[in-house]
Amino acid sequence: MPAAPLICCNLNDALHPDRSTLSEEQTSPPPQDSAARPGHLRNGAEAYSGARKIKIEHSSLQSGNRCQGCQKGKIYALAPPGVLIRVVGQAPLAATVYELAKLRCNLCGEVFTAEAPEGVGTEKYDATAASMIALLKYGSGRWGTKRGSADHRGTC
Repeated sequence: MPAAPLICCNLNDALHPDRSTLSEEQTSPPPQDSAARPGHLRNGAEAYSGARKIKIEHSSLQSGNRCQGCQKGKIYALAPPGVLIRVVGQAPLAATVYELAKLRCNLCGEVFTAEAPEGVGTEKYDATAASMIALLKYGSGRWGTKRGSADHRGTC
């Protein structure tokens, strides 16, 4: 009587039948942590390594001054400055990181952040950056169409 054909459940078992005798403990993947990755998964200021960095000091306050909120405590500099990132579309994109000085009162805890320079705006991406990203992503062709699709065959 001929031997029954070997039925394999995946390609790896078919290519390496001698390895298919491993126990389930040896072949199961390691358990993954159920906790999500920390952070908001967006690019922070350190991701813009080629960006121009501009440090901005507070216009009217310095470390050691009296707090303007409670008038009793002294303010001191905080280690991580406030960060503004502005991206504009030029060759192909250029970014500027503004590091805004932050001062905090040691008594009431109020934080004073330096004002951004005039003309910086509130949007991270300038209109020129959005148009440059669109050009880089879609090129000079029509976006949203696939080459060789039935409704666009024969067109360039």
